[in-house]
Amino acid sequence: MGKKNIILFSFLFLGISSCKKDSPPGYPSVQITSPYSLASFTIPGTIQVTGHVGDSKSLTSVYVNITNTQNSPVEQTIQIPVASNDMNFTCSYPLNDIHMASGQYYLTVSASNGTNIGSAFQQIYIYASPTLRTAIYAITRDAAGVHAWKIDSAFKVSLASTVSGDYSSSDINSYYQQLYIAGHDSGNVNVYSVPAVSLEWSIPGTPSPSQYFTNVYCNNNEEFISYYLGYVKCFNQEEALQAVYNASLGYYPIKTFLWNSLVFIEEKNIALSGGEYLFTFYEGSGAKQQITLPGPLVAMYGYDYNDIFVFGNSSSGVAYMQLYNSTNSILYPSVLLPSAKLLSVAQVNNNNYLLALSNGSIYLYAYSSNTLIPYINGINASTLRYDYVNNEIIASTGNTINEYNYSTTALVASVTLSDSVLDVRILYNK
Repeated sequence: MGKKNIILFSFLFLGISSCKKDSPPGYPSVQITSPYSLASFTIPGTIQVTGHVGDSKSLTSVYVNITNTQNSPVEQTIQIPVASNDMNFTCSYPLNDIHMASGQYYLTVSASNGTNIGSAFQQIYIYASPTLRTAIYAITRDAAGVHAWKIDSAFKVSLASTVSGDYSSSDINSYYQQLYIAGHDSGNVNVYSVPAVSLEWSIPGTPSPSQYFTNVYCNNNEEFISYYLGYVKCFNQEEALQAVYNASLGYYPIKTFLWNSLVFIEEKNIALSGGEYLFTFYEGSGAKQQITLPGPLVAMYGYDYNDIFVFGNSSSGVAYMQLYNSTNSILYPSVLLPSAKLLSVAQVNNNNYLLALSNGSIYLYAYSSNTLIPYINGINASTLRYDYVNNEIIASTGNTINEYNYSTTALVASVTLSDSVLDVRILYNK
């Protein structure tokens, strides 16, 4: 049993109930003098811990850790050097987990005499680190290769990375601070650590006249890479293979989407000019069902537990959006879209969506009222992203990237790159 587990077990067994422990015979005594009860702290930060531990015979170890309301450790365990059998102690406990949520926690000090463990705790409150937009990454390509451009909070541009080969897709993982850029018929899937861009790992491609990689998509600790050869491989953030989803014979996979333990995969018939299908897989296992799509997908977004929105263009090149019910495998029609090509979609929340069409307008769709209204006119936005932290819209058209206030549609900032923008991704600090 590990040290953390020993401490946790003793914490539960002894039933500690205050910052001062009236220890039974044979157990070390433990007292916390600071922090005081219900003291609050922020991440990142440091908790100054002071107190007293003692034992009538010997002390072998003293530890400090933080547990949640379910008595599970949530931060590192710190060992305090034992100077004597009866001692005051002081230590600095760092709060570094940027993903820790705001809430009530317990700081626990445990002391062992080699046989028994005595513990004391103090209830504290920890405020989570605020979510911040760290950068925007724009992907372009020219004769020199594929470029990733970093746009900072002041909308200043710098070249972050250049890699040889061509391009199929990209995605970003803010939780693990990774940027994914996939080749097409040449080049690799490269995974970069961000915001200080450096290559972490890559999946090699095989140069050929046909496609090799068709899509990359990230969802928490699952990174889905679609291969033209007829399968989707799911990796974790450390490149460990988690699952393989095989396409139907004669089809190849393109876009993927994970929602409520179901994996949705767009598959296209190799022999037919049309022939797009949406296949649903149980996460980590085989196919559940399939349904014919009106045409190639542009995006998929979750609506509720059983439904997702699918956006795309029909075989005639006209935009469509439909609600797909995964329980009954039914596509429900929604509002009639303008007779134009759908370029990009951004989800504001499960009720509101922004749609960029080739007629030079961005529309706002509200599911609750099933209405579509013009939102921003005069822009053919090839890429739309919604920044939920700053309530802003990032839109690219040609080689220009614009930042708009979502509530007012006012232009906030703009930047022009040397080449047309293929994709835009927003990085947050967590």
